[in-house]
Amino acid sequence: MHVGIVGGGISGLSAALLLQREGHRVTIYQASGRLGGRIYTHRFGKREDGTAPYFEAGAMRIPRSPLHENVYSLVRCLNTHNFPDMKVNLIPYILEHENNKAFMNGQKLAIDDASWATVLQLPEPYRGKSARTLLGEVVGPWVKLLRQDFEAGFRQLLAYDEYSFRQYLRMHANWPHEVVEFVEVATSQTNQYDLSFTELIMQNLDFDTEHWCTVEGGMSNLVDACANLIGCDNIRLHSLVSGIFERSDDRVEFEIEGVCGRTRAFDKVILAIPTAALHGIRERPTWSFMKEQSLRGSWFEPLYKMGLHFHTRFWETGPAPCFGGQSTTDLRFRWIVYPSDHIGCPGPGVLLLYCWMSDALKWGSLSREQRVDLALHDLSKYFADQEVDVYDQYIESFDVLWSAEQAGGDAMFLPGQFSRFFEVARKPEKNIYFAGEHLSKHHTWISGALDSVLTTVRQMTGEDVPALGQEYVAKPPRDGISNEATRLTDVLKSKVKFKASALYSSLIIPSHLNVQYVDVV
Repeated sequence: MHVGIVGGGISGLSAALLLQREGHRVTIYQASGRLGGRIYTHRFGKREDGTAPYFEAGAMRIPRSPLHENVYSLVRCLNTHNFPDMKVNLIPYILEHENNKAFMNGQKLAIDDASWATVLQLPEPYRGKSARTLLGEVVGPWVKLLRQDFEAGFRQLLAYDEYSFRQYLRMHANWPHEVVEFVEVATSQTNQYDLSFTELIMQNLDFDTEHWCTVEGGMSNLVDACANLIGCDNIRLHSLVSGIFERSDDRVEFEIEGVCGRTRAFDKVILAIPTAALHGIRERPTWSFMKEQSLRGSWFEPLYKMGLHFHTRFWETGPAPCFGGQSTTDLRFRWIVYPSDHIGCPGPGVLLLYCWMSDALKWGSLSREQRVDLALHDLSKYFADQEVDVYDQYIESFDVLWSAEQAGGDAMFLPGQFSRFFEVARKPEKNIYFAGEHLSKHHTWISGALDSVLTTVRQMTGEDVPALGQEYVAKPPRDGISNEATRLTDVLKSKVKFKASALYSSLIIPSHLNVQYVDVV
């Protein structure tokens, strides 16, 4: 069959790869001239040595967790079939460094310093504990439950889905308001605790991971590797879909903005776009009341990121250098993220300022000049004890307010939205299917997008197809029972349509997180 895919983010790209592997034709329609969606590596001007400092304006890290195994499987697939110069290398991402400090109420201490509760004058019973210790006492049992049996644990989570996380902390943990506010400002963003209890527990589950990685040279290399396998002939850039029309034979046609006439008729289509982008389609079928409510109501949180290009990596010098990690603050940008690439190298570097929810929205009303001025002003406060002149160090900047982009922010459900919207939102409508991280249980993550796409392709084909890359992993059979992965490998030998023709029964992912081009067992 021929499948039309709306959206060239990681959902649309991975859907195309899966369908091509199963022997189907695909055509992707991308509204802008850039693929990747919220995977977006911004590169500043090249230096004399030919390198270009960069920062991740979108997705920037991958937990080294079984819950995110599908991302590593995708990398395995890309590195198996692409040419060596398209190889996706994974390098360690440093989530925390021992010298990362928190800056709140004009003071600078370690984030886990137990004196914060006293400094901020919290009630006596809560003094002597850090914000993360207090939070861990509440979410720890839930994280343990999900790790033991995710599906069973998630069903128990839904019993509290009508609660906001703030309500749960007030009514079940019996925290005073000021304790809730302290933990929120130190570990999260302003008003994020008003989101679904389910959502916040899921986020804590994903962050309860020791090891992390990122893509060497930028996350957009992952997008480029996907696009190379799909083939440029199957991708239409600058093609904004303005109409979706169902024919009497149940096939579907698109109308493209600025193009006379409709596209060819597709057997099936996938709308791999967030609800904000779907909202911009002028003509489309009307679906059930609750389906339409899910499209109107599913909450996407605002996100704001600014990358600041400096002459030196001054945060890596001085008495307490930060080699990666992040600092939380109550300043306007809220988080400082120190780069995990080129650590310790001389020359320029890029700091990432990052906020979301209410903190992100406030930046949207400011001019670009105001945003840069306030960012440098607040950075000067944070680095005042190091006698760094950030204005003198500053070269240039680039920022993105994702809620102002067609893609919107990332999905973070309000109380009750998992219960009432999740299933109906991802339900197919005749030959129109839906995919995206907002239609998974792992919102905001690349793995969520891949989970959703796998579900969608299985719905579309009626087959229990494996995730991308899983067909190459064959574990030894136990107790004389043939291994399912081996069976899938045999089935797929005649279906793979990528450039490389060889199939491998097993690949190694080294412990240092660098996925090799081909390491055959």
